[in-house]
Formats: sequence, C-alpha cells, structure tokens
Amino acid sequence: MTVGDGQLRIGTAERESASRALNTHLEEGRLGVEEYADRSAKAAVATTAAELTELFTDLPAPHPSLPGSRNTATLATAANTQPSVTETAAPARFSGWGTRIAASSPILALVLFVALNSVHFPYAWLAFLLIPLVGAMGFSRERQEAREREREQRRILRDRDRRER
Repeated sequence: MTVGDGQLRIGTAERESASRALNTHLEEGRLGVEEYADRSAKAAVATTAAELTELFTDLPAPHPSLPGSRNTATLATAANTQPSVTETAAPARFSGWGTRIAASSPILALVLFVALNSVHFPYAWLAFLLIPLVGAMGFSRERQEAREREREQRRILRDRDRRER
C-alpha cells in the first residue's frame, strides 16, 4: 500500500484541520448550514485521508493538512500567490506563554509577599491570591478553542437530529 492511495489512517489533528477548513468555507458562504453539518459530521468520524479528501473535492483552498500532502499555505506560496488569512494559521504572538505565566505565578506571589512584608504592609498575604487568579484566567487558548469546536459539533449534531425527527 502506498501513501498516495488515500488509505493512510488519520488522527485527531487531521480531523481538526478539516473542521477548521470547513468552518472557513461556511464563513465564506461556500457551504450551507445543512451541508456544513453533514460534512462536519463525516469529518469527525473519518478514519482515512481519502474520507477527508472527498469532503473537499468541490471546494477551493483551504483544505485540511493530511499526511503525505503539502500544506495549502505552502502550495499558495509556491504558486507566488498571497494566501488568504483563513488559509494560513498564523501562530499566536505569545503562544505558549500562558502556561509559563501560570507556572511562574506562585514564584511571583512569593516575591510580592516578601517585598510587601518587608515594608510592613499588613495585607501582604493577599499576594498569594494571585495564584488562583492566574489559574482562573485560563491561559489555555488551545483548550478554549477545543471546547468551542466541541460545542459547535454538538450543536450541529443536535440540529441534525432534530431535522431527522
């Protein structure tokens, strides 16, 4: 079996890539809500690259990035065309900083406590409230996006079930 025959198994990353591409096509008006729901449901349960590829045969870029294929942003750049904002997932400016900030919050709280205590500030202990505050801010953007995708998938499936009844 060769890589090019489409029977290569895919994982969560490829299914999420397909979901993002379908979201883009919905936003740009290429797909109706029902067709989007059908394709999203198929993408969510796809197990091979061929199953995802057939969802995008009648759609222009962006397409999902699949194993053994080049990314759409690479193809657009190779053709000397400027890829649209939706085709390239620009990395977040401070990607990964959220977890670093959350991990360093106890140290920062301790430093603040010592500094405030040295000037005899009576409420220096409040510096330790920084730790749960930083945790409550939820610096995990990726986790939030995953939750939003899951909510959207549940809404789509719920709407589809209602239509079928």
